[in-house]
Amino acid sequence: MPKEYFVSLHDHKSPPTYRFFNGEKWAESLTGKTIDVISPLDNHILGKIQLVSHSEIDQAIERAHQAQLLWRDIPMIKRAQILHLASDWIRHHEHYLTTILIKEIGKTLAEAKDEILRSADMVDYFANEGLHIKGEELSGEAFPGYDQTKMAIIERVSLGVILAIAPFNYPVNLSVSKIAPALIMGNSVVFKPPTQGAISSLHLTEIFRLAGVPDGVIVTVTGGGSDIGDYLCTHSGIDMVTFTGSSQVGKSIAEKIGMIPILFECGGNNPAIVLPDADMHSTAVEIVKGAFSYSGQRCTAIKYVLGLSPTIDKLLPIVVKKTKELIKMGDPRSEGYNLGPVISNAAAEEIEKRILMAKAAGAKIVYGGEQKERYIEPTILEGVKPSMEILRIETFGPVVSFIKVKSIDEAVKIINGSNYGLQASVFTSDEGAGIKLAQQIDVGTVQINSKPQRGPDHFPFLGIKGSGIGVQGIHYTLEAMTRFKPIVLNKPQ
Repeated sequence: MPKEYFVSLHDHKSPPTYRFFNGEKWAESLTGKTIDVISPLDNHILGKIQLVSHSEIDQAIERAHQAQLLWRDIPMIKRAQILHLASDWIRHHEHYLTTILIKEIGKTLAEAKDEILRSADMVDYFANEGLHIKGEELSGEAFPGYDQTKMAIIERVSLGVILAIAPFNYPVNLSVSKIAPALIMGNSVVFKPPTQGAISSLHLTEIFRLAGVPDGVIVTVTGGGSDIGDYLCTHSGIDMVTFTGSSQVGKSIAEKIGMIPILFECGGNNPAIVLPDADMHSTAVEIVKGAFSYSGQRCTAIKYVLGLSPTIDKLLPIVVKKTKELIKMGDPRSEGYNLGPVISNAAAEEIEKRILMAKAAGAKIVYGGEQKERYIEPTILEGVKPSMEILRIETFGPVVSFIKVKSIDEAVKIINGSNYGLQASVFTSDEGAGIKLAQQIDVGTVQINSKPQRGPDHFPFLGIKGSGIGVQGIHYTLEAMTRFKPIVLNKPQ
């Protein structure tokens, strides 16, 4: 994809300096400041992004408001056509975008390619489903005390300007999951990409523009969360915030933004309960994949496993064996490696610190545990207590902890006492028992005999407690990005 639109024209050196899109043009910030985007693969600076100023944000949001008034009046079928063209552009540039993702966030070829293609499919699904989001009509005669003189025409209308904040681990897919539904429902978007993932996100912005999204309808501003995050979230021109990130940041945003709609997906810290009758080999495979895919940097990763002592004693050696067989740590650009680095040196150091703290508090490192620059070995711990930081706070890395409990009721109590509540897994050969147990677990979704996962994308996806607010999924997200507007007809009596 040509970069001349968003790379500074005078910048012919490496690494390039990327512009931001202010709703009118690709621009360099008046601050004159940039932020380095550093590859976790080799610490190489891939590019520099703009640190935009608050005044530039003000101007961009104003453009988004003006553009939205025109965009909402464009027939939805026309908006859908533009989104379908955007999905075609994503597929057309899949190889280029995949290559950027690998360098920018350290995914394997398979993981990066899957994210790009899944994102294209998601845009299409949002465009198609948007055509079926409709209002309704209600008659007053259906409620006691009223008669046939009242009739309500209940429309679904756009919210206005939606702030979309995406995370580093899925910078294309989780951006698309916010931008596409907002656009199809007639909203404009102020898009705040993650620093790690910003280059991919800038390309995504240009794809939507090339597909025909008018200027101002999408605005992309770059900068660190500490520099512009609070200003964006609390801006009077923002009508909704949709955010994916940590529970701690999500809670901070929610406390500040006031009375506007929010749709948040926050930390997971997901548990798995293994019942004695579970197939230990298939369970072990799901645990290994669930814990170590993309180096555990997923809100849907398995973080701890609970079971009775005989169950854990039987399961743990199999998990270690499957980890050795299935997980190969190394540069994901090289064939055969499927566990790459975590996103930064600071992240690696924090993960190692928590592992060592758990060990000092009595946990045992059964496998792995070593840090090598940005690489953390796939790590398996046992003897972990719920009070330990590695379990109490989501550890965004390739670490899974095993906990022996005296009863399944104790396991449920540990899970329900957590501040997190995204997903949980139950492994058992008795689906009836699995369903009964799932009904006792306070999380958004319970998976029976599978690792936690977001898809299929038309399923409802939600967290409770510190793991999120609102429901995502194709139809549910579209509804969340609209509001009801009743128009009541009163017939003369």
